[in-house]
Amino acid sequence: MVVFSALLYLFFDGRQFWLEEVKPYLSQQANTASKPDSQTDSSYTKVQSRTPQKQADQYTHQARGDHQHALRRFGRCQPHVGERVKYRVEQGIYTWVDSNGVTNYSDQKPARGAKTYQPRSSRVLDYFDLEISGQTISNQFKNTLSSRLNAIFRGYTGIVGLKAMRKVTLRIQVLPSRGLYERTVKAYGGEPSGTAGVYFGTKNTAFVEQTSYEATMQTAIHEAVHAINQAVIGFSPRWLNEGLAEYFETVEVSMQVGEVKPNNHIAKSGYIKGQVLRPSQLIGAEDTWQSSDPATLYRSSWAFVHFLMSSSHGKQSLKALMLQEQKEPCSSLDYANVKRVLNGSYPNMQSAYAMFLNAQAKPQRL
Repeated sequence: MVVFSALLYLFFDGRQFWLEEVKPYLSQQANTASKPDSQTDSSYTKVQSRTPQKQADQYTHQARGDHQHALRRFGRCQPHVGERVKYRVEQGIYTWVDSNGVTNYSDQKPARGAKTYQPRSSRVLDYFDLEISGQTISNQFKNTLSSRLNAIFRGYTGIVGLKAMRKVTLRIQVLPSRGLYERTVKAYGGEPSGTAGVYFGTKNTAFVEQTSYEATMQTAIHEAVHAINQAVIGFSPRWLNEGLAEYFETVEVSMQVGEVKPNNHIAKSGYIKGQVLRPSQLIGAEDTWQSSDPATLYRSSWAFVHFLMSSSHGKQSLKALMLQEQKEPCSSLDYANVKRVLNGSYPNMQSAYAMFLNAQAKPQRL
């Protein structure tokens, strides 16, 4: 009776717990192992995750095109396709971001032989070739989005290091009505059903449905992170691509310092709400993503990335995985290679993740 009461408390409190014995981390699952050349979509979508909770399981997924085929067709599938980030100089002051993602200011160059990067005048973003358009969005929205993306870029740099970063080209178009959003996405060959934003990597363009101020902001950030992912690491597993986008989309900036808050996936008590897949299940879901519950997949992807970003061991694991992806931008790491990288950099990840899921999710500074 005591055990039953405790389980009821945990259930209504929104906390996650595993009743079964913890299985060996990343155990082989032959029926779910993804393949390097598996077919996936040519666009990245943001599901409408801010609908009422009772509708969370009602999303539908449509058939997608072959992302790798689209990359080859438009010539995007090339190593080191992006331009490396360089320092900039204005009025004799040099500015650059170091390998820890920290912005540095000095009257001296950061290194010998480095090339200057002179930003366009009055541009808020130094490291993005960014264009934001929309009939009804304000300058405040544009400036806030730019500030948050700058913070995300610094945080992203802190993961992979400055040498691995690439300059990102992105056009974000905010569409004022659902009807216009659906017609535009369809005109580009995409499927708008169940989404609030779509990023077309081969076009460097993201379309976002305008809803509330903060929801539109988060969707725009989500699609921008997809653009960063493609420019920096290329083609990647869905859980990694969507996990990074979900993680960064709730960033807030104060005094030029970014902080990621886990607002979208936690209950009022601070614990993660809803089902979360084990890492082996999540990584093995690559080939079944379109037929699985999207709410669970997005939540699980966010939770795993948030977990990795919560410790030095986790960040090193994430860095190793992303740098390995960068070596082969035209293909995605398969199940076996993800297992090898994560096991090699974080041997006790399974038990650490179980503890993370049963604790309150904390905000993280970038």
